[in-house]
Amino acid sequence: MIENRNIKVIENFLENDYANLKKNLEKLVKDYKRKENRLNTIINQSDKQQQKLLSLNEELDSYKNELEIKVEEEIIKREEKEKMLLQQSKLAAMGEMMDAVAHQWKQPINIIKMNVDMIGYDFDDNIVDKKYLEEFQNNIFNHINHMISTLNEFRTFFRPNQDMEDFDVSNMIQKVLLLVKDEFVKNSINITLESEENFFISGIENEFKHLILNIINNSKDAFIENNTQNREIMIRILKIDEINSIEIVDNAGGIPNNVIDDIFKANVTTKTDGKGTGIGLYMSSQIATKHHGILSVSNVENGARFVFSYKK
Repeated sequence: MIENRNIKVIENFLENDYANLKKNLEKLVKDYKRKENRLNTIINQSDKQQQKLLSLNEELDSYKNELEIKVEEEIIKREEKEKMLLQQSKLAAMGEMMDAVAHQWKQPINIIKMNVDMIGYDFDDNIVDKKYLEEFQNNIFNHINHMISTLNEFRTFFRPNQDMEDFDVSNMIQKVLLLVKDEFVKNSINITLESEENFFISGIENEFKHLILNIINNSKDAFIENNTQNREIMIRILKIDEINSIEIVDNAGGIPNNVIDDIFKANVTTKTDGKGTGIGLYMSSQIATKHHGILSVSNVENGARFVFSYKK
């Protein structure tokens, strides 16, 4: 009896233990499946996020490629625009140069014509001798040499010489002043060149002449438009420490305050409609940058002050 009861107790214990084990195993399996489902959900979400990231990366790469293409296209457009503006500036300058040539040549041609006419009358008056002929020849040759010198300057001014070289700043400015001499005399404009300490610039001399020419021509136009009396332009070549400068100051009335901050931008002009292209000072600023310098402007008493600064 006792033995049967013990067996019964053992069987009940085993049944209860099995039931508990089964229950725990079922709980573990259920928990495992729950965690497995959660893990699968996370993995699926991660895969979707990864795919989304890949898609975004591909989209970004596409935008990057398109942006690089657009940037390259804009750079090409800008370069073409600058070339076009430079060409327009040169054409405008060429028109002014042709007028200047006419003025430069008009006076010596008239003098030569007058001398030729006079020699006939002087011959009739019996005052033509060897000394007279020598003075006559020297006078004619001086005027012819002046015309040849002027012509050579105009020919080289527009020559597309792209060779970089060191050029003398004072000599370069004197060449520009020779081109405009008669035109400025005609308009009663006095230009003074002072050189405290001359220096050289590495670049393209004929191109840099445009910078000087644009500025002094703007002064000339301002003098005429404002009907300025006692017209003066002072050009100074300065060297302070390591900074080389070309300073151009006039008394033509200055630049309006609402324009001066934008004066070096394209299509900005202070001139009345039809009298200004708005590209002269823009191109001057570009030329200054190309020659490793900076072109700045400020108003001074009764006028404007342009400074090209160059650190050697």
